[in-house]
Amino acid sequence: MAGALALLLFCGCPREPLPPDTLVLLIESPPETLDRRLALSAIAENVSGNLIEPGLLRIDSEGRAVPDLAESLVVIDPLTYEITLRAGLLFHDGTALTASDVVATYETLRDPRLRSPLAARYEGLAEVTATSDLGVRFKLKRPTASFPVDLTLGIVPARGAAAVSHDDFGRHPIGAGPFRFVEWPDDEHLLLEANPTYYGGAPAIGHLLVKTVRDETTRVLELMHGKADICLNAISPPLLEVLGRSPDLNIVSTPGANAAYLMFQLANQKLHDVRVRRAIGEAIDREAIARYKFLGHAHPATTLLPPGNWARDTALAPLPFDPTEAERLLDAAGLPRGAGGVRLSLDYRTSTDRFRKSLGLVLVDQLARVGLDVHLSSLEFGTFFTDIRKGNFELATLKWVPIIDPDLFTLIFASSSIPTPENGYSGANRGHYVNPEVDALLLEGRAAASESVRRAAYLTIQADLARDLPYVVLWYEDSTAVLRKGLAGFELSPFGFFSSLARLRRVPVARAVAPELPR
Repeated sequence: MAGALALLLFCGCPREPLPPDTLVLLIESPPETLDRRLALSAIAENVSGNLIEPGLLRIDSEGRAVPDLAESLVVIDPLTYEITLRAGLLFHDGTALTASDVVATYETLRDPRLRSPLAARYEGLAEVTATSDLGVRFKLKRPTASFPVDLTLGIVPARGAAAVSHDDFGRHPIGAGPFRFVEWPDDEHLLLEANPTYYGGAPAIGHLLVKTVRDETTRVLELMHGKADICLNAISPPLLEVLGRSPDLNIVSTPGANAAYLMFQLANQKLHDVRVRRAIGEAIDREAIARYKFLGHAHPATTLLPPGNWARDTALAPLPFDPTEAERLLDAAGLPRGAGGVRLSLDYRTSTDRFRKSLGLVLVDQLARVGLDVHLSSLEFGTFFTDIRKGNFELATLKWVPIIDPDLFTLIFASSSIPTPENGYSGANRGHYVNPEVDALLLEGRAAASESVRRAAYLTIQADLARDLPYVVLWYEDSTAVLRKGLAGFELSPFGFFSSLARLRRVPVARAVAPELPR
């Protein structure tokens, strides 16, 4: 790595001509859209939702849904919610944001032409009506305790919401967030500017360049040589150590809520037997990976629900590292060692990110020790994610964005959420997991008004998932940021949100003064 860094010092590209008040944010892959209704990746959700298109509510640092564009939320009864918008809200083009825009935004989610990946999440929404210019009433088909979290969807103008048959709005968005769209000339450069009419006050940073740099070494060089100002959760732990020695940079870290997981394609006959999946899980030494690869910036996980979540099963036993038991399970599944000691060959997909690929190689090595011949396919993220969405994998590793409410399990594990060509591959049950008991418990957890009843349902679901193993949940990764010194106002979110970028400001940097020599 040191050699690669030295080589690239001589291969840098010239800095783009930017307004002098520009802050440069580095990301590892481009957002697929800037329309929150169509966002699939965490990057698209963060850029569109946190910066351009805020929702009626937002998630605070403690995971609670609190007012954003809405001034208040009132629960009339288990099926009826009413919000009142803040007075004087404006879209980026200067037009008023009113209840009709809120209605249009939510109505289009049910339009099949939009093919929103969120459509299933809002299936229980019966009606959205404007009660006044600033009032909106939501009627549900059935009680849905998690509904306030669903009100974080970004609000777009009614005329933009109507553009459901093409992605033009996703390339030229209009929202009411702290930053407004300037240009997106290519996948690598997205320029935003401070919104002077933002209800929370215009950001102190005049322009924000969201710059995609797919190669991690290049991201490090951009930071080291002053070509970038901030990078969130896109530098691996070994290189964080390198950047931490720079006199011009600060490293910030906090326990994170992103859960990394190994996903199985259960529709594949090779992985249909749970003993094979359990053997794979027990062949992985997660403690060693967290200690030596993440340098302590990750912690072994037992469930997708992050630490502190009210529904998390804290008593769930971790999957042990037990290669001997893994071999016994494979024998019991009818997979004895054959020629060369190989029991089974599998394809494993990950991205081209250097650190993710190095993690993949560790997993390949650990699985080889129990007789599993695993071929690692390292793909550019867009190709990789397209394959994942369509179910074209046997094994794959990914991270789930932080789960705020466990109702998200419906999107991930309900049999109705299996992606198909007919639903535009919009479901997130990409491993084709089917369990009627889990389906019933997901409905129960969604409908129950009592938190204790909901928690009981989700505890059982987590136990079922730990038994069936559609995923092996690997670890929670710390939330980290690299910031150039001279930036103040930043608060690192454990959920990896970009929202505090709007509060950044530049401050003078104190420079050390050399002591005066005695005369």
